[in-house]
Amino acid sequence: MDTVPFHLILLSLDIVVLWGLFFWIRSRRNNLSARSAVYHFEKSLFTPAAARRLPSLAWDMGGVMLFGGFGLACFATLSWLITTNYVQEHIYHFNVGQSIVEGIALHGTLFLIVGATLLGWNRRRNLAITSGCLALFLAAFSFDMLYWEPYRLKVEYYTIKTAKIKKPLRIVFVSDIQTDRIGSHEMNTLKMIQAQNADLIILGGDYIQTFADTREKHLPEKFRQMLLDDPLEAPLGVYAVAGNIGGHAGVSDAELFKDTSVEYDHRTRIFHGKDEGWDPPIDLVLLSAAHSRNGFVGYSSRRFAEQDLMNSGNFIVMAGHYPNYAIDGYANPNTGNPSVGYRNAEKAPDLMLAGHTHGGQIVFPSYGPVWREDETLKQVPLNMWRGFHPYPNGGHLLVTRGSGLERGWAPRIRLFCRAEISVIDIVPESP
Repeated sequence: MDTVPFHLILLSLDIVVLWGLFFWIRSRRNNLSARSAVYHFEKSLFTPAAARRLPSLAWDMGGVMLFGGFGLACFATLSWLITTNYVQEHIYHFNVGQSIVEGIALHGTLFLIVGATLLGWNRRRNLAITSGCLALFLAAFSFDMLYWEPYRLKVEYYTIKTAKIKKPLRIVFVSDIQTDRIGSHEMNTLKMIQAQNADLIILGGDYIQTFADTREKHLPEKFRQMLLDDPLEAPLGVYAVAGNIGGHAGVSDAELFKDTSVEYDHRTRIFHGKDEGWDPPIDLVLLSAAHSRNGFVGYSSRRFAEQDLMNSGNFIVMAGHYPNYAIDGYANPNTGNPSVGYRNAEKAPDLMLAGHTHGGQIVFPSYGPVWREDETLKQVPLNMWRGFHPYPNGGHLLVTRGSGLERGWAPRIRLFCRAEISVIDIVPESP
């Protein structure tokens, strides 16, 4: 992995820091003799009337803070160095975000565990317990955000009752696979999708995310081969829409799905269920990245007009990568284009599907997503970054948390935001 060299360097620094802490604690343990100059200094500061005493708590705490601070300074310096162009281009191409987060998790936990052990050895029971509890908390917290939530897919089930169909319909929607290597998580994602026995499968954009200098040189071919080895199948078909992250070293997203069971087109497509022979005969609209970003209200072509589609009386499923089309659209601050979307429209598609947000990926309770810098998402209310949202006009919006992660230099973490496969059951309701 591209974080291993970072950890090896930090491990060598750990040895220096922890040996220094060991000798500090040992000297404190042995400084019980009146012949110790350090003992006399402590005696004058803290216990002038005592004839003999144990090493002071303040000095033990001071040692932990001293060596902890030195280790933190080394960690900060190394973290800065790996971001420099010279190191990235001429020494090693580090995954910066992942290295830093893993560094805090692994080496911080190691320091706290060793510190707790040494403090306990020096009879600082309360301080040792505190350090041990912090180590357990950091380890559990790190395991959750680095290894549990990002890769333990959760199948979320949603239900819509409608009189527009006569038989049940199950749709599986998965967005933002967004991987930079093909591994067990990606293959397990396909298996879990297929295991839902869906009538219709829709992939919501952002399938791979890498750079030209990635070590995964054949990622597009491996992604495509994964789909050939474990094909996705559904009676009404398997479809993919375009996302905002696409292509790899000149390879388009269309190449990812070539000769597979997945139908892909970067343009907006409309499927009329009656013409396709689908049962139930729903209408399916798959949006281009531009239409899902800027809004679809008012769109028309020679083949159909949106007003005719909305007034057809059929159950309409609309899917796009960005959620903006289903809310207020994207009002470009440079052009001043007005916002357009279905949230306040007279009529809305019965089911609207979107991704792109990753659910926020790092979410704090009562605060919401930590990362809010995406210009398109700034116009999406924070409570609509994920989840199921019924509209008064009859529409339903589902924004999935996605099955993958932000790549590049970003850390591969999720917090209070597990990776998701969305299953929507549409069931008949008596009129």
